[in-house]
Amino acid sequence: MPEMDGYDFTRWLRRETEPPIRYTPVILLTGHAAQSKVQKGRDCGASFVVTKPLTPNVLLQRILWLGADERNLVECDTYVGPDRRVRSLGPPVGTPGRRNGDLSEHVGAATEANMDQSSIDMMMKPMKVAL
Repeated sequence: MPEMDGYDFTRWLRRETEPPIRYTPVILLTGHAAQSKVQKGRDCGASFVVTKPLTPNVLLQRILWLGADERNLVECDTYVGPDRRVRSLGPPVGTPGRRNGDLSEHVGAATEANMDQSSIDMMMKPMKVAL
């Protein structure tokens, strides 16, 4: 983008526009997977930061996730964007949470066997997508 990058655009969208435009979901695509770039995207108010290369399936999954996302938008002096706390896992058992509806960190007994390492590796392996 000639006048600003995606981070600047997201900051502008979140801070300078009026509601409801300000609440528009933002997916940032970046060619650099450095943790600093992902954190910068998160800190400027992006809903998701997706690194390249990506498949159409990954992009579709993120769009569908945003459609079902129930996170509140946080507005304060230093940040405007979706609540960064994606998980509903809350504090340890017996301690109060910071949000209504926080669940305990107690997970409970497993209901099925753990995945073996080869199954996990296959989930992370880049796959060719036939169109």
